[in-house]
Amino acid sequence: MTAGDDRTGVSPTQRALWTFLGYTLVGPFLAALAIAAAMILAPALRLAPLLPDGLPAVGAAALAAFVWSAIPAALTALALLPSVIRRGSTSAPMTAAAGVVAFAAATVLFPISYPTLLTMLALLAGLVALAVRSVLLSTGILQI
Repeated sequence: MTAGDDRTGVSPTQRALWTFLGYTLVGPFLAALAIAAAMILAPALRLAPLLPDGLPAVGAAALAAFVWSAIPAALTALALLPSVIRRGSTSAPMTAAAGVVAFAAATVLFPISYPTLLTMLALLAGLVALAVRSVLLSTGILQI
């Protein structure tokens, strides 16, 4: 083992790479899945009035969410990498905050079509960041 390796044999550089890949690949998938689930379940849960008029079909919305969320996912990963390299992990509050701030930055760079959903989508961004952190913890990429 080289300097900086932990007892699992994973170097900080490897941990950082897998963290970045985890956020940029798993994050958009989970975001698209959440958007599709929300659109499908909203009428059944009588929450359809909360959704704006003129939304695209579920598949198109999920695909658009997948593609668009790659940017905030990458920004989230970049924000968390210093902590991952130094400590081997991130805290839950830091992760959620990074997800929300990265979402806000991405909406400034690439505005979304439904600005009335910004608050709900920002919450979703934080939850997706926490879900990706959970996946990375369960796979051993991040340390507890």
